[in-house]
Amino acid sequence: MNNVSDEHEYTTYPRRFITYKWFRPLIVLALFAVFFVAFNLLASVISKLVFGAGAVSETAGYDGRDFYTAAGAFKNGSEAFSYIPSLLLAALIVKDRPISSYFSSMGGWRWKSFLKAFAAAFVILGIPTIVSILIKEQAGPVKFTAGGFLIMAVMVLFQGLAEEMVYRGFITQTVSSWFNMAIPGIAVQIVFFTLVHPYNLVGRVEIAVSALLYMLCCVFTRGLEAPTAMHIVNNSTVIFMTGFGFGAISSEQTIPSIALNLALKVLFFLFILYAAKKWHWFDETKRDDAAEWNAKMTK
Repeated sequence: MNNVSDEHEYTTYPRRFITYKWFRPLIVLALFAVFFVAFNLLASVISKLVFGAGAVSETAGYDGRDFYTAAGAFKNGSEAFSYIPSLLLAALIVKDRPISSYFSSMGGWRWKSFLKAFAAAFVILGIPTIVSILIKEQAGPVKFTAGGFLIMAVMVLFQGLAEEMVYRGFITQTVSSWFNMAIPGIAVQIVFFTLVHPYNLVGRVEIAVSALLYMLCCVFTRGLEAPTAMHIVNNSTVIFMTGFGFGAISSEQTIPSIALNLALKVLFFLFILYAAKKWHWFDETKRDDAAEWNAKMTK
């Protein structure tokens, strides 16, 4: 691992803060659940007021789910988006560690690292995915409405970040810190990330492997920037190609349908590993937030 120092290890980073106690993440989790329900209720009220009751039909899987009208994009996007304010509010109330520690163990979110990783993800994962869809899918009617396109263009960015904050961030750091080792947290986030995605068995295998690759990117870069970049590109290419009439999003996956996606994700991870070790893309330390926090809390 290309660590700047052992103190910057991401998965057990919460243990560097003097306010760390094993039970405090459970309080964060409880508050997170309350806020998550509240934000989703608020989103439902806004949706009914703006788009009308019954504007979007409910569906358990991805088949037939509406990502394309304004009402559908808002509903599906707001569910994932709610992760972000729910977790941040819970963390601010409990004050077991600074918000910056969720994003990275290098003092917060690193924009330069993210933009480099995003460009790499678009080239390595996005472009080949778009080309493969164009080759094998016949163009159909455009599903996007103008409002749906604009809302989803914003929501898909936050969707990737939201899931990374909760699964690679909160869940992994909590469990890994309990055991003071990375593997338990990595394993638990794979399980939960797989369970929340309503795919068939083959699709769940893809999600599990993807969760591992997202996590490995996080571990070797000491933050969420690289996995978030990959996550955003992965989700947005499929949603937007489908919205413009190429194929459909389905819960029923096959081995051929997941092979290319997983191969490209592995390739992206290998590139990120090389960029981290050889080009030091992710060595930027914004500040020593642990020292700042600990000094503040001992006053």
